[in-house]
Amino acid sequence: SRNSSYKRVETITASKTIGDAESGELYFIGDVGASIDITLPAAKAGAYFKIIFSELLDNNSTVIDILTAGAAGTIQGLVQVGEQDGTGTPQLVADGGSATKCTIDGDTDVVKGSFLEIECDGTNWFVTGNVITVSGGTDTSVFAFDA
Repeated sequence: SRNSSYKRVETITASKTIGDAESGELYFIGDVGASIDITLPAAKAGAYFKIIFSELLDNNSTVIDILTAGAAGTIQGLVQVGEQDGTGTPQLVADGGSATKCTIDGDTDVVKGSFLEIECDGTNWFVTGNVITVSGGTDTSVFAFDA
């Protein structure tokens, strides 16, 4: 029998539209080697998702966009971006207030274990997390909030 405290887990290997009933899912993303879109469901208070990068994203073709569904609110938040080798100062990437997507660029070698948490207040989606690169790459070349 299933223990109700387990999180539902899914591995994302291609573009995905998340359904409303999937709130609470834990998504793992490997180095998919392509650009993919993850579209959030319509904004609903209490909806939440977590994305963990389960492999090193080191493919120049890997770009992951997380998008709102149509005109369903904005994506807001604050994500820390840093370097695994300890050089440089970790940077905080904040939204500009009108973002409808956020982008993670695999060209900057995103380290496995990096993660994003996405939660909704009923109007907007809030993204927090920690995205770590092997080395190099500026904060906004790794992760960005976009209108």
